[in-house]
Amino acid sequence: MSGKQNRKLIVEWAPFTLADGVDEAALLAASAALQTEFVNKQSGFIRRDLVNLKENQWADIVYWNSLEEAEQAARNAANSPVCFRYFQLMVNEDPNDPSAGVAHFGVMQTYHS
Repeated sequence: MSGKQNRKLIVEWAPFTLADGVDEAALLAASAALQTEFVNKQSGFIRRDLVNLKENQWADIVYWNSLEEAEQAARNAANSPVCFRYFQLMVNEDPNDPSAGVAHFGVMQTYHS
């Protein structure tokens, strides 16, 4: 098998709470800017879904080609003004670490209808 076949697709789970006073329209505008100005430019990026869990509870679900690329994107985010603006819309338990609470999982099987 080639190295690419041995790699696991990575799913990044990044739940967050919208800060007081931030409405859905502001979140969606910031999310679109984040996507075009930052996420689309990251190596290994496949897909991103912004999902509403309930009321002010949201999550970004991001698919990456590898854990290394997901981790590099997180390091790149630390120096990105558009990421900073997006993170400012969220309640953050640790303002020094916007990736707190983010988890990565390896996809073992994918099923389609």
